Parts: sequence; C-alpha cells; structure tokens
Amino acid sequence: MILSDNETCIDMINSKPIAKSIVKLIVDNKDEPITIGVHGDWGAGKSSVLEMIKEELASQESIACIKFNGWKYQGFEDAKIALMESVVTTLIEERSLKEKAKDIIEKIKKNIDWLKVAKGAGSIAVTALTGVPPVTLITDAITALKDGVKDPEKVSGIIEKLGKFSNDSKLFSKESTSIAFQEFQKSFDDLMKKAGISKLVVLIDDLDRCLPEVAIETLEAVRLFMFSKSTAFVIAADEAMIEYAVKKHFPDLPENEISKEFSRRYLEKLVQVPFKIPALGEVEAKTYITLLMISSSLDAADSESITRLIGHALEKIKRPWIGEGITVSEIQSILGDDKYQSVAEQIRISNQISSILSKRSSGNPRQIKRFINTLLLRYDIAHARGYGEDIKLSCLAKLMLLERFIPNIYESIASNLSPDGTSPFIAYLESKKESGQEIPEDKKTEGLDAKAPNISAIESQLKEWENNEELLEWLKIEPLIGEEDLRPYYFASKERKDFFLTQVQSEQIRELVQKLMGSRMLIASLTKEISALSQSNAEMIFDLICSKVQENTDYSNIPQGIDGIRALVELHPKLQQKLIEFIKTFPVATVGAWICSGWEKSITDDNYKRQLSEYIQEIAKNGNTTVKMIAQAVQKKYK
Repeated sequence: MILSDNETCIDMINSKPIAKSIVKLIVDNKDEPITIGVHGDWGAGKSSVLEMIKEELASQESIACIKFNGWKYQGFEDAKIALMESVVTTLIEERSLKEKAKDIIEKIKKNIDWLKVAKGAGSIAVTALTGVPPVTLITDAITALKDGVKDPEKVSGIIEKLGKFSNDSKLFSKESTSIAFQEFQKSFDDLMKKAGISKLVVLIDDLDRCLPEVAIETLEAVRLFMFSKSTAFVIAADEAMIEYAVKKHFPDLPENEISKEFSRRYLEKLVQVPFKIPALGEVEAKTYITLLMISSSLDAADSESITRLIGHALEKIKRPWIGEGITVSEIQSILGDDKYQSVAEQIRISNQISSILSKRSSGNPRQIKRFINTLLLRYDIAHARGYGEDIKLSCLAKLMLLERFIPNIYESIASNLSPDGTSPFIAYLESKKESGQEIPEDKKTEGLDAKAPNISAIESQLKEWENNEELLEWLKIEPLIGEEDLRPYYFASKERKDFFLTQVQSEQIRELVQKLMGSRMLIASLTKEISALSQSNAEMIFDLICSKVQENTDYSNIPQGIDGIRALVELHPKLQQKLIEFIKTFPVATVGAWICSGWEKSITDDNYKRQLSEYIQEIAKNGNTTVKMIAQAVQKKYK
C-alpha cells in the first residue's frame, strides 16, 4: 500500500506537542492579536502541525479555526482579497451566519467588491479610491474601460461593478482605499460578535510554494486582520523561502549582509512567536521508518493495532538520548504473532535501510516517505509487469539506497554487469568484507575475466572504491547481493535511465539489439549475424529484448521485439527454456491472439511444446472471448 503524502493528524514523529503548545499560546492570549510562525525545511511536517492545531481547536466552540492555502489562489485573485474573502466565506458557512448576520454580510461583500474594482480596473479605479469624487470618475472610468481594455470579459465584469457603485455611491463617506479597509474591519468585527466568536484562528499553509509577490501580498494581508484583538494567525513557511521572497520584492536592496538582515527583520516584525520544527534525529527517524513500513502492509481493519503501536513508539522517542526506539519484541507484543508475521519482512527492511536513510535524508520526513513510496511502487509495478518473482524487496531497497545517495557508483555498476547480471565489483568488495583480509593486487580480478565485460574498468576503480567510506557503509547492509542477477532491479528503476544498452560494451551487439526490435523483413536479413553469436551473447541479447518488450503494459497486439526473439531462439535453441518462461509472464486474461501462434520454429523441444500447450490451454479457459476461440482452435498443434 502506497503511503499518503498529504498532511495528516496521525503523528508518527512526535509533532503533536508543538501543536498543543501553539494552541495553549493562542488560548492564553485571548485578549491580544498574535501571529505565530511554524518554520521548517520542505517536508519537515509543517502542514501536519497545522492539521493537528485544527484538530485540537475543534472542540472549543468559542474559537473558530480556518485554513487558508495561498498556493491554491495563486494566479486567480489578489492575495489580500483572496484571504479576506476566504476567511469571511468560511466563517459564514461554518457558523451558519447567512441569515443570522445578513445585513453585516451584505456590507462586507460590498467592501470586498469595491476592493476588487480597484484591482480589476487598474490605475483608473485605483485613482477612484484615492479620494476623488466617485460618481463622475466612475462614469469616466466606464467609458475609458470600453475604449482602452481589450479583454471583453474583464471589461464587462469591471463595468458591472463600477455601475453598481455608481448607483450606490453613498456606501462610504469617503471613497478611498483606506476608508474601504476601515469599513471592512468594522464590519468584520461586528460579524465576529454576531457569531459569538472569542478568537478567530487562521492557519496559512504552503506560503513557501507561492511566487515571491504572492507570498509577500499574503503576509501583508495578515496585517489587515491584526486590528482585532480576537485574531490569531499561524503561518507555516520555510524561513529561507520567505527571506528569498522579501529580497525579490525589494530588488533594490544590495546583495550583502544588510539585505539578509532586512529580510530576517521583515519576517520577525510580522511573526511574533516562531516555532522551528527540528529535523528528526537518528532514533526518531529509525522509528518513523519502521512505522511507515509496517503501516504500508496493514489495512484499515488494523487501525487499532497501528494506533497502539504508534503511541508506544512515541513514548520511546520522547527521550531519544537514552534509548534505541521501539524494539522488535515490543512490536511483536503489540501486534500479536499473526499480524507480526505479516509485517516481519517490512520490519527487517526498515532495520536494513534506516541507518543510511535517516542520516543521508537529514531526518526529513518527506524525503524518507518518498523513498519508501518509490520502493513499494517499483516492487508493485514489477509484479504487475510479470517479473515480480525476480525481485526481492530487501535487495531492491539496498540498491535504491545506492541509487539515491551514491548515484555515480550505482551507474558504474550498471555499466559493468556480467552477462549473467551479477556485479564483479560488488562480489569482490563483499568477499573482501567477509574475509576481512587484503587481497593481493595480482589476485584482485582473478576468476572475473570470464564474467566481467570490462576488466580494465574494474582494475581502475577497485582501488578508489575500497577507500570510499559511504560505499563501505552501504556494503555492510544485508543482504549480500554480489551473486544476485541485478538486471531486473535496474530495469525496475528504468524511469530515470535505460541501463541495459549502455551496459553492452560491443557496438555490434548494441546495433543487433536495435535491428531485432525492427520489422520482419529486417530481421529476416540478420540470419548470418544471429548464427555467429556466442551462447553468452545470445543470452544477453535475449534478456535485453525481453526487458524492452516488458516496458509495454498493453499486450493485446504483438509487441515490438517478439519477432526478433523468435528468430534468435530459432538459431539458438538452448534459449527455449528462457523463451517459455518469458511467454508465461504475459497475463492470460489480457494477452492478445498473437500469443497463440508463431512459435513452431522457435519451440521445437517436446517438453517446451507441452508447456506452451498448457499455457495456451489456460488462455482457452480464462482469456478474453475472442482470444479464447483462437486458443481453442490452435492448442492441438502443441500436443
């Protein structure tokens, strides 16, 4: 099960105490406005802290808690107006004020509409809000807009609003922006009293995702509400991103320490109380990884067990300096034997990856969760594509650590795999680690010549890698993978890079693979080249083409490369076993009619003909309607 990356009230990293502390601060400052900052790096858990604050406040009837996401409004509204309108609308809906405070709501809407006019009509309407007598100017503005603005929809919308204000020009005693805001503030205070709200808490999220000008506009909009003693704002943002937004907003500031100090002071002036979410320490991160891996294997029916497990784990990490987090025996005791057995592999993998993942991710919860989600997704896709049996989750996890944190070595290993898919590099380094002895220089590549496609590469890199502390730490992780066929694992990570053709050192073989993926006419001209292949090269080419075929998910029509495989096996009959195993990977329920014929020249051994017949018989029973009929008609050929 893929883990949700959305904000959550399920606390696995002990963030709830931060939320509780903020709530206490808000409640204790009931007679004063307050702005609180929740700061932390991208993915530190800021949004989840806001969700926990909202949950904590839900039971307090006299406190209204509203969430505002500036990123969602980016590009649609002026940030100030968007915040004002969102707060008012949410308050009306959640407190059922539509009829109860009808007159106040109508006045607030007119205030906001007037401010929209100022934004929409540009400089003309802005001038109207500076104190010039409105009626004459609004009439002139309507004419000017008709003549000067090309967007018909925008013109009609603004004109409609301007016309409305032309008829209702007595709404304000003075038509100016400052008066408009004052009117809004007074009406808003009246609305709060009518609703019986002692404190309005506004949670502002995703501000560090916004463009710099939107971020600054939203922060400036917060000041519009700070007139009221009954308001509290909690702003979740990465301090560094906000400081960057300030610098972009004031481009004339010099690029020096004064500029940085100005940016910091701007945020400090607005945010009275900053809370910094700390990065997870090693014990906390290991516990988090374990909880995520277990949660990925248990379903909603096990929520009670997961809740108890999380509660116990959080108790264990309250004092991480004196403990090692939750233990395997404690997990088994809480879950019970049956549930423990169902997650035993996930627990082993969490123990396997947690040391490197926690340190190299700098304890960032989102980076940790994304790594685990990618691991689980690749494993699921491998099974969906029919080669899941070739992948061990523990080996995939180990290789993904190398891919994520030492990518240059990960790619070097891919480029120097043996024909059987094993890595001479890893095999040598693991053997050295296991023996604990130095291998003589002239013996280092002994026995690898037959397997390694590029011995000179091994000799040149072994010395460098033997002194790579990060690599040596990675090698200590179980399981050993020096004798594993790594090709399916690299294929599973192929969304980033195609490792397979680059690992083939011979240009001639690379070209032959490309040709065998071509048309039947082209393939028919390759008989001499295919016949000249050694058995090991024929196997390598077979595996490469199979990998390319499996990139498809729709097998209703014959995939590109199947004709090449048939020609290859026809001339290298020892590949028949690999071919029959490959054929069986195609899903019976969805494979097309092409699978039922065309194998006569490539599958000639009686044993493999029998296996093919059994596979086609299975299609005749469980395939789609059209393919069933064809399978029933042709299966007799293979008896």
